[in-house]
Amino acid sequence: MRLAALAGAMKCSLLLKGRVSEESFARYPRILDGKVKAKDLKEAEAIALTESAAAPLLRFCGEDVIASTLLELLALRTLEPAAEGMLELVSPGNGGGVTILAAARAAGYVGGMEELLAPMRRADEKLRFLLGAPVMAGEFYNAVFCFDEYLLGFLGRSRHADRAFSDFSETFDPEDDLPECYGMEQERDALVRRIAILEKSGERFSVLLSGERESGRFLLTSLAAKECGLALLAADHDYLTGTAEPKELMRRLVRACILEDRALVLRGITKGKDGEFLIRKLQKLYRTHSKKPLFLLTERDVKLIPLLSGDIVSLQIPTGAAHVLELWKGFLPKKLKKLAEPLASKMMLTAGQVKRVAQALDTAVACGEKADEHLICKLCYEVLDDGRYDNVKRIEPGFSLADIKIDAHNRSVLEDIVKQVELRHKVYDEWELKKRYAYGRCVSVILAGPPGTGKTMTVHALAGQLGLELYKVDLSQIVDKYIGETEKRLEEVFTRAQKSNMVLFFDEADAVMGKRSEVKDSKDKYANTEISFILQRIEEYDGIVLLATNNLQNIDQAFMRRIRYVLNFTLPDKKTREEIWKSSFGKGVPLGKDIDYDFLADKFELSGGEIKNIVLNAVFYAAAEDKAVGMAHIMKALYRENTKLKRIAFDGDYGGYAYLLHD
Repeated sequence: MRLAALAGAMKCSLLLKGRVSEESFARYPRILDGKVKAKDLKEAEAIALTESAAAPLLRFCGEDVIASTLLELLALRTLEPAAEGMLELVSPGNGGGVTILAAARAAGYVGGMEELLAPMRRADEKLRFLLGAPVMAGEFYNAVFCFDEYLLGFLGRSRHADRAFSDFSETFDPEDDLPECYGMEQERDALVRRIAILEKSGERFSVLLSGERESGRFLLTSLAAKECGLALLAADHDYLTGTAEPKELMRRLVRACILEDRALVLRGITKGKDGEFLIRKLQKLYRTHSKKPLFLLTERDVKLIPLLSGDIVSLQIPTGAAHVLELWKGFLPKKLKKLAEPLASKMMLTAGQVKRVAQALDTAVACGEKADEHLICKLCYEVLDDGRYDNVKRIEPGFSLADIKIDAHNRSVLEDIVKQVELRHKVYDEWELKKRYAYGRCVSVILAGPPGTGKTMTVHALAGQLGLELYKVDLSQIVDKYIGETEKRLEEVFTRAQKSNMVLFFDEADAVMGKRSEVKDSKDKYANTEISFILQRIEEYDGIVLLATNNLQNIDQAFMRRIRYVLNFTLPDKKTREEIWKSSFGKGVPLGKDIDYDFLADKFELSGGEIKNIVLNAVFYAAAEDKAVGMAHIMKALYRENTKLKRIAFDGDYGGYAYLLHD
């Protein structure tokens, strides 16, 4: 900065030679030198361009002598308190800074104002970019320019960040350490090759990286920049679009990149007309002043290529089970890497989320928890924070497959479903069936049967076995009388479910998946449209959908073709009923020796749900008497269940235990 100030002082000395007395030079011995020559000035400016802290500023000005002179005079004013009085000799009334007219005179321009207007306007354009809007006083050439706080820090070699964006930005230098990029090695190498080719061509270009939030877009950018020797300045798109003066902020961002020799990274770009307009403006400003690539990190559904000019390198962060498998392999501890494949088949997380799960796992293990697949799945849901609870209700699975009493066929089907979920990566990725089945990979199951036969319990057990969160779709919030609203809400549910690795549960599914009717009016038409939409969305969903219905015959047959499994539930046989009776009492419940399980199973053809109601009521009757549960309590509860359901039963139907009803 002192070298730049020296050049400014020499220019003032040359300008004032022959115009002021020797006494004037004597008043400013630290600044003015009446014996300075033009060749001395050239030498000082040559050194300032290479060794001065102001060199990046001066180089930006290029051959614009007026602009570089104004910067030199500002440097002089900053370092020398006496310079303010001296600059009054060069341009009286210049206030706290320097005017373009004063800089033009100091630069040696001696012509009239008409000759000076064009070069002064060119200088004004460069100076407004570097210094911001000046304090206006009449014509543009009388506007006063000053160094702002960022430039003062920059010229002092302290590299102070610009406070306008320091809170929402970060820098990266090629010598910085970086973590591993699990699952993105090919993308990193491809990006490096493309950047190297375009840099060699000399063309200005932009780089688009798209992917989900926390998918590793900035890490991939930093890795490529490290290979290419690029320093980066990364800023958040949301802050840029939310500020009151985005254009001024863009100028300061680009200026920092120019002066600090960095490439600009704008990250977190989401949909929005205002944001897209600003990005177009930003690219134009950046391409005008910088030859380095502009990196734009977008969400997957943002389309920027039509808005941008020049060469563009476009790359997507990989997704899918194969990529997630590499993430799990990379972040899991060595002894747990065997869990990588089943986790990749069930938990589709981003790189940032997997990393946080691994960190949380370390903490949990240090606190004494057992590291297994269920704990990891639990931690996965803790890092997911994408609004999973709108129009769906989380249900905590309370059962396992061992708890449910179903026939051998249905149990075998449930085991097949579990295997199909856990082996998705092997079948679709390793065996490459994903190419043949671009859609239709949803593991969809209809559970059909009368009330109380175990449909909901089976749903709980299936989700619990897989270690996945179960969410019941709230149909009362989904179905809407207004056209298009039902589809809109269902789309939102499926989109969020995809990101959150949910098991979606539709109870009473025939309410929204009933048979399509003959079109007689507009209501029929739109009802059929809703059904078609649900069919399509289930087929496109890459997850697990469970649908329960009491009336399978009411489900549209078009659904059946798209459903992977159908489980038919019937009333349990005697053997199963006896198992249900025995298993319904918890281990802590005191039981009397008079309970006749064989009689209860043989005499009363009840559903599992009805048996559980009877058992629960009987336990409360016993608790009220502070006794163990006995046949008297069970018969009382059984009688009231029959009465509730309006079943006609005579004393003879209760066999040898009828007398207990009259005690």
